[in-house]
Amino acid sequence: MNRIERDRFITYIGQTYNNIQIWGQYERMVDFLFDEYPKTKRRFDEIAQPFLFLLSHVIELALKENIKFFEQYVKSKQLTKFDNWTNLLKSHDLKALSDEFKIYFFRFHKQVKASREDKDKFNKYYKILEKLNVILERNAETYRYSEKLDNNGKTVKSSIKSNKKIDLIEVKSMFDDLKNLFIGAPNAMGIYTDYIDYKKNNPEYNKGKGKLYCQRLPYTEHFLENVKEKLTKDLKKVSENMWMNPENCCNYEVQVWNNDIYIIEI
Repeated sequence: MNRIERDRFITYIGQTYNNIQIWGQYERMVDFLFDEYPKTKRRFDEIAQPFLFLLSHVIELALKENIKFFEQYVKSKQLTKFDNWTNLLKSHDLKALSDEFKIYFFRFHKQVKASREDKDKFNKYYKILEKLNVILERNAETYRYSEKLDNNGKTVKSSIKSNKKIDLIEVKSMFDDLKNLFIGAPNAMGIYTDYIDYKKNNPEYNKGKGKLYCQRLPYTEHFLENVKEKLTKDLKKVSENMWMNPENCCNYEVQVWNNDIYIIEI
């Protein structure tokens, strides 16, 4: 093993700063195991419990991060399925977390008057999440311990029924589809959340109608010129810093803040 090969085994574990990074690492591990383990020709039974734990934990992290994301922007922040945020963050109940995620998404969707298309797309993938939750039956013990214990250490029940069978190809297919939900939901609402961020940090700005033409873009002088050229090509240029969409007669202007480009509907 040469020096470069040996260095791959050194991990700067302390540089994983947040749960979004951990979510990504768990997801990569699930993908890696599903792709590579079959090459051993061994049955998935031998690693099924830890594999399903990893997969369930990805979903748990994704749900919590999505709820936290939308909580920043909704006006009504009251939890429905949990007594407080500590209970939510400590929970492993995918059903309750999923319900809370849906409530927060719909709450924000209604608040900003987002499109029916966005709601329909959310519902399409949320149905997959509901189906997967039924298959996984995930709680605090599932895929971690064989039994659920009471406060006195006595067995309450087995964490998994003895006759339970899971088709991992079906589960992995559904898991992959859920990436469209967990990444897609905040991205779909990005034209609204990015505007809220801009307005919050620029309270004197009073021309916006509550959303952007697209999500904010990274700023460089060269890229800003490319953005303006693209707007001129796709829309009708009205003035030096204003473009109109002929399809809906909406006007847009470009603002730059904190190294980002905002194309704001005005």
